[in-house]
Amino acid sequence: MMVNLSKMIPTPVEVGREGLIVLGGLLIAAFILSRFPKVRDWVTGQSITVKDNRNNILF
Repeated sequence: MMVNLSKMIPTPVEVGREGLIVLGGLLIAAFILSRFPKVRDWVTGQSITVKDNRNNILF
């Protein structure tokens, strides 16, 4: 059974649509975090901080 790669690769329209969806979600999240400090503090508390051997924050 042969796999048709042209059916697996998304079209530019599909890639653009997904990009707009992700950008929209990012903008909504940034707006919420900027307007609600308690939500921002909660997200910060749920985040993982990784430090190197010199105590520099990596992420």
